[in-house]
Amino acid sequence: MSAIDPGPWRQAATSLADPRVTSALIVQCGLDWLRPPQYGLRDDIDEAVMGSLLARDSLSVDRLVLHSLPVADDLAPGELAALNAAHLGWLSRLAVCAALLPPPRRPRVHRLIIAGSQRTLGDMDGAELQVNGTWSHPAAAAAALAIVRHAGATTPLTSYDIEMNGPYGDADPSVYL
Repeated sequence: MSAIDPGPWRQAATSLADPRVTSALIVQCGLDWLRPPQYGLRDDIDEAVMGSLLARDSLSVDRLVLHSLPVADDLAPGELAALNAAHLGWLSRLAVCAALLPPPRRPRVHRLIIAGSQRTLGDMDGAELQVNGTWSHPAAAAAALAIVRHAGATTPLTSYDIEMNGPYGDADPSVYL
């Protein structure tokens, strides 16, 4: 069972289309995002972000996701491999989607670097929206922005992280979606 409540996430995804929203800060660092029950919600959020960025120039999006998975001793046999595969697939989709947008409209995806022995990240997931210069939850936004701005805490996800070779990938990265 996932601890992710889809209600606030769906509300934030819908609110991205509001022209008064000028910035979004989306933190998805929980392992539950990599489990099948959350694939639909995760994809809906990704689609809302892309649709909003395609629709207007005035939106700035920062996303914070995991660079690699934390140490997890309590996983079922084979679950770590499945989580790692889901993580790799998701990062690839995020990078490809960003590569399809013109540079000024691309979301900034920050991959959180965690310590090798770190087992938990705490409860830091959330979607914060900025309307008229004010964040929906200022303390949560400040905490996430402090991580993003801390030198060495994250590494950017770029199109260089995608292997776009092959007969079609070089000309059309959408084949990887």
